[in-house]
Amino acid sequence: MLEFEKLFLMFMFYSIAGWLMELIVTYPTIKKFINRGFFIGPYCPIYGIGVLGITLFLSKYMEHPIGLFFLIIFLCSTLEYLTSLVMEKLFDARWWDYSDKLLNIDGRVCLTNSLAFGFLGSIALYYINPFVESLINSFSVVLINILSITLFVIFLIDMIISFNIMNKLKDTIKLLDKDNTIELKNKINEIFSNNVLMRRIKNAFPNYKPLIKKIKKFKDKIKNNLKP
Repeated sequence: MLEFEKLFLMFMFYSIAGWLMELIVTYPTIKKFINRGFFIGPYCPIYGIGVLGITLFLSKYMEHPIGLFFLIIFLCSTLEYLTSLVMEKLFDARWWDYSDKLLNIDGRVCLTNSLAFGFLGSIALYYINPFVESLINSFSVVLINILSITLFVIFLIDMIISFNIMNKLKDTIKLLDKDNTIELKNKINEIFSNNVLMRRIKNAFPNYKPLIKKIKKFKDKIKNNLKP
């Protein structure tokens, strides 16, 4: 099962499954269901990408479950670290921070999450993947094409809207005429509360932190360029 359409359906399956897992896991703490993830729709692509990576690159090590467990930890932790780094560069903000967790790396990954990746990835590879592949292979070619094209269009539109929202937020925050850090944070909270889509982002990422220093550096650069 290596055709692009089938791989995409597997990606969507695990993205939705990851979203549902986040929903369930966070409920006991916050006592309500929150639409987790960067996108508007009910999916967290990092889970889909992670399982696809495990499936494509690590399946050949299934005869060595212990070694595979640690390879999954390495692959998924690297993915989480790079995702945090790329999103920070794109939107001048930290989306999650594990600085208070045991054995974390730059607050981007931590031991607890990495062990969970190894455990869940192993379950996916040994037990869930055979079911998912069998299910997708039972679909007709026409159904596979319809599902993959429909979901791809929905996902693409969602991605464009979500990135547009965050770019607008990033630009708005940069242009705020606030030099006081507390005032700036209060204004940012006000922006989140006044827009339903931005409020969803704040709920999904409660540890979202705009990089205030980068914002002030940007504003200083603008001011210097405007000087005669």
